[in-house]
Amino acid sequence: MSYNLKSRFLLLLSFCVVGFNSAFAQSGISLYHLTNSTYQGSNFNPAFFPEGKTFIGLPVLSGIMIDYNGRVNYEDAITTNEIGEREWDIDNFVDNAKKRNYISMEAEISTLHVAWRKSKTQAFSLFVRERIGARGFYGENVVKTAWYGNSTLVGDEIDLSRTALDVRYYREYGFGVWRSIPNRGINIGVRVKFLNGMVSAVTDNKFDGSIGFEENSYIANFDLNSATINTSGLNIIDAGGSDLTSHMISNGNLGAGIDLGAHWKITNELSAAVSVNDLGFIRWKVDPENYLMADTTFRFEGIDLADVGNFEDAYLDSLQNRLQDTTLNRAYTTGLNTSSYASLMYQLTPNDRFTGSIASYIVRGNFRMIYSAAYTRKVGRVLDVSANVSRIPQQGIDLGLAAAVNFGSCQIYMASDKLLRIWDVTKIDAVDFRFGFNLVFNGKGKSPKDDNSDLTHPSPYGKKEKVEKSDGIYWIIRKQKPRPVYEKTRFKDY
Repeated sequence: MSYNLKSRFLLLLSFCVVGFNSAFAQSGISLYHLTNSTYQGSNFNPAFFPEGKTFIGLPVLSGIMIDYNGRVNYEDAITTNEIGEREWDIDNFVDNAKKRNYISMEAEISTLHVAWRKSKTQAFSLFVRERIGARGFYGENVVKTAWYGNSTLVGDEIDLSRTALDVRYYREYGFGVWRSIPNRGINIGVRVKFLNGMVSAVTDNKFDGSIGFEENSYIANFDLNSATINTSGLNIIDAGGSDLTSHMISNGNLGAGIDLGAHWKITNELSAAVSVNDLGFIRWKVDPENYLMADTTFRFEGIDLADVGNFEDAYLDSLQNRLQDTTLNRAYTTGLNTSSYASLMYQLTPNDRFTGSIASYIVRGNFRMIYSAAYTRKVGRVLDVSANVSRIPQQGIDLGLAAAVNFGSCQIYMASDKLLRIWDVTKIDAVDFRFGFNLVFNGKGKSPKDDNSDLTHPSPYGKKEKVEKSDGIYWIIRKQKPRPVYEKTRFKDY
C-alpha cells in the first residue's frame, strides 16, 4: 500500500477507533411483506417461493438495493438569519449530536438468478449476488472534539468500549431448495451459499479503551487494549491493473453461509413465517494486513485539536510510529451479519392480508430491531401492493411501500421503507430503495394442468381388473369407439 493511501487509511482508522461502533440498518421490510409475489422474497425467507414455473433474473436489472441510515440532514446544519438568508450553522448540528449515533451504508446487486418449480411441492434456485456494506457508530464527544477541539473535554474522557468498524465487499454463489408439505400446511426453504470476499476492514471484537484529557492543558492520555484492525485487499486495490481484475473475478478469500426459512399455515386465515439469514463466515487470506496497538498507553502533549492545521500531521506521525513495528500479515475470519424475520399473517380475503412483523439484525453482537405492521393487496394477476408502518432504528416511525407489476412474462418491482421525508429533500437523513426486473414464465399464479390423479381408485370388479377413475358414486367410463354404421338393406317390390 502506498504511503499516502496507508496514511489516509490510518487516519480513518484513528477516527473510527475514537468513536465508531458497528450497526446494521438495512431493512427491506416493505419488500418482505410481498412474500412470494417476487423471487426476491426468498432473500428474506427461503420459504417464500414465487408462483409460476420458471424465473430468470438479468444481470444488474433484476436487483438493485441502496440503503443509507444516518443522523445528518441539510436542515441540521442550515439556519435562517435575521434577514431571511440561509446559512451554515454547524454549531447547531454539533450541539444536538446524540450520545450514540450510527451510520450505515448498504448496497446489493443481483448478478443472476434462475429458479424453477419441479413439481407442486418442490422447487430449486441458483443465484449470484454482490454485497457491499459499511457500518459504524459515533458518539457525541467525537463530533464535538472534531469541531470545537479538546477544550470541551478537559477533565473528562471518551469511552471507547465496544467500539468497532465493519466494511466489507463479497460475492455469494447460492443454491436453494424449496419444499411444500401440503398435508401439514408447511413450506420450508434452505439456501446454501459459497462466498468469495473482495475487500475487508474490520476492528477486533475485544477492543477496549479510553482517551482522557488533563485539566488546564492539551495533554491527551490514550489507554488502548487490543486496538486491532484487520484488512484484506487494500494493497491490491492500490496497485490496480491486472492483479485487481483477477482478484475481483476470483480469489482465495473463501467462506460459506446458509439461509433457513419456514411458512406455516395454521388455519385457513392465520399463518406464521420465520427465517434466519446469513449464518456463516469468510476466511480472509489474500493480502491480509493486521494493524495492532495492543495494550498501549501513550500521551499527546501540546497539541490543540482546535488547531486543524497541525492536527493531521502530528496525529499520523505518532500513530504510524506506534504501528510500524506491530503490522502483521496473518489471515483472519469474520462472521456474516445475521438477520432474522418473524411474522404473523391474517388472510382477511383471498386477496387481502394483514401482517405484523419483527426483524432483527446482528452485527458482531449488536442487535437492531424493526417493528412493522402491513397491509397487502392482490389485484388480479397484474398487481401486488403492500403498505406498512415501521419503527426503524434511529429514524423512528416511517412509512413503507412495495409493489410488483406483471405484464405477461415480465415483472417489475419497487420498494422503499423510508417515505415520510422523501418529499422534503432537506430533511432526508435515510434512504432505502429497491428495484428490479424479473422474467416469470408459465404465468403468475397459473395452476399446472390437472391430470385427475385424485380421482384414481381400484376397480370394484376385482383386483385383477385395471384401475379406474371415479368421482363420488359415479364411475368414469372411458370413451368408447362408435359402432360401425352399415348401409340399410333395400327391399325390392315384386
